Amino acid sequence: MKKPLAENDTLGNAAAHFFKSGNVTRSDANDALGRVTALIPKEGNHGTRLEYDLWYDIKDKNAIHGYVYTDMLTSMVYMKPASAARAYQIMRTSTLEPITEEGEMLFKDIGTNNNDKYNLKKARKSYKFVIFLAGTNCINDVMDFDKIENAVKQGAYLKCHPLTSIGLVTNLKNRFGADKIIDKKVSGHQLLEEAAIVGCAENSEMGLVALAKGKTVYMFDKAKRSRSWTYTPIYRAISEDGRLNPSKFKSILSSRYSGLIPSQVDDPENRIELFFTYFKGVPHVKPRNSGDK
Repeated sequence: MKKPLAENDTLGNAAAHFFKSGNVTRSDANDALGRVTALIPKEGNHGTRLEYDLWYDIKDKNAIHGYVYTDMLTSMVYMKPASAARAYQIMRTSTLEPITEEGEMLFKDIGTNNNDKYNLKKARKSYKFVIFLAGTNCINDVMDFDKIENAVKQGAYLKCHPLTSIGLVTNLKNRFGADKIIDKKVSGHQLLEEAAIVGCAENSEMGLVALAKGKTVYMFDKAKRSRSWTYTPIYRAISEDGRLNPSKFKSILSSRYSGLIPSQVDDPENRIELFFTYFKGVPHVKPRNSGDK
């Protein structure tokens, strides 16, 4: 087993989360991640970096230069190589795994026990069709506003991400109408629970939750994307004929090497080990400041 992270590393560190989240505090529901957080190694294979809440794509098809991870669904950690091609490869391979009882359990758990990542207020209204927008930092790069406009004409409402600037909220209200914009501090998971149709982009976990709940899911990413987003490897691996295939998602949850490390399973450390084992035979490049001569 690799050496665990030091206590002051980022996942689970209140100060780090505060600076990442601004004035939106994280929910206590994230505490379930503590069991997995304690097992996260200090580095990736062959001395490469393992970094929290980052995404960068080294376009080297022959080698892995680092790994990244993020918290997901308040109950699991998602690890992947910092390579869009390699991240998609492991997810695509995982979709070929047989669905296990554990995979079925995790899929059901996502559908029944999901929680807001942030502390948000209760929604006063419910909506049949809700599109969950990206945050200010990436909304213009990831989301197709023409598709969104067409959906709004068909009755969709737009839920602002908790990390949305006042200026962006104003622009959205001017373009789509103030009555179509849902406050960023309203509970997204409550809205999702009460909606029949859910929209999002590949930067969001909300489409995966909606899939586990049996909702109709539509993706609103730009057709020409300049980069891979947080959950792009998962969405692309489970997409089939323009729809998300729940069976493929169950296979990924059943895979013990996929990089999804749930807190609900008996041995999350084994999943961490198998994830890194999957890439052990791939050439790795250490960071230049690693101390090697």
